[in-house]
Amino acid sequence: MKSLAFVLPLLILGMASCDKAKRAVHAAREKIEGSKDPELPSQPGGEVGSEFAGQVDSGAEGVRFRRDLAFPTSVEARVTDRATFHRTRKISNSALGTETLVLEGTFEIVGMFRREGSRLTLAIEKAGKVVDPKEAMEKAKAKATTGPPPPPGPVSLAGAKVEFQQTRQGWQLAPRKGPMDFNLKVLEQNLLPNLPGILVQHGLMPRRQWFSSSRRWSAGDTLVLEGDSLALLFDSGASGRITLTFEATEAMEGHPCGRFAVEGDVSIKNDTTLDGNASSGELTIQSGKVWCSLVHPLVLREEYKTVRTVTQGQGSGPKQKLQGEIDEMKSRQWKSLSE
Repeated sequence: MKSLAFVLPLLILGMASCDKAKRAVHAAREKIEGSKDPELPSQPGGEVGSEFAGQVDSGAEGVRFRRDLAFPTSVEARVTDRATFHRTRKISNSALGTETLVLEGTFEIVGMFRREGSRLTLAIEKAGKVVDPKEAMEKAKAKATTGPPPPPGPVSLAGAKVEFQQTRQGWQLAPRKGPMDFNLKVLEQNLLPNLPGILVQHGLMPRRQWFSSSRRWSAGDTLVLEGDSLALLFDSGASGRITLTFEATEAMEGHPCGRFAVEGDVSIKNDTTLDGNASSGELTIQSGKVWCSLVHPLVLREEYKTVRTVTQGQGSGPKQKLQGEIDEMKSRQWKSLSE
């Protein structure tokens, strides 16, 4: 009887550990499977949507990028911004000193913009490192059976929502109800100074520079962007020389586009991501492609293989420097809400 009394707690403990491992794996599986979002951007290709078919201006001489249609004042754009680091050096400077890390892997942020006239909202849906599902489940098993959970990582912006309104003085923060959230406040303050450029970049406002309305394009035609014309792809303040080579017409989720190959060198200033992180510095686009709308001055997708040296951070806050190879993909699922 004594031996049975001794064995029973061990059996219970073993069963509890097993249940803990199963719960951890199940939770990881649910989290991973939940990230398979059917609304994430699909690959380019397919048919042009019926709502755009009559708006495409194409003929035997080539296709024309229209700029005569009124740009809608009510727009929704779901933005996926993905960066893949290839042993990229990250040097961080703060009051605590200098830290050097090597970045490897893919990081992604997904946000939904909605503009209705003078009101704008941005909801961050996902933010963080993209992990392989099988690898994540193996790690979940190991953590559940080997000891206590690791310390929490940095605060994620997933679920954050910020609102702005346009006034005679420009874009301002919309009045907010409820208690103050420090991380939300930092996000708002980082986005606000560069908000006009962010809206142009992601299709809430038209590009400041666009293709000539009289030119028709066919495969092999080229265009060199320098000076002010760089605003066709980059925010104001950019300098350098970029060459576009027209390849073909191709739909992006039904939206008619012209696809270009891209290469060149450019200096960027305050290029701001959805999490409010502003970058300034130099990048070489070794190769890339962009998909430009045939009916409005907007870019729906960008893919670049780059080598860059940029500094991230704003004002007197902490700064970090990135050096090395970074692949970047930005995709915009754009929809007019105007009738």
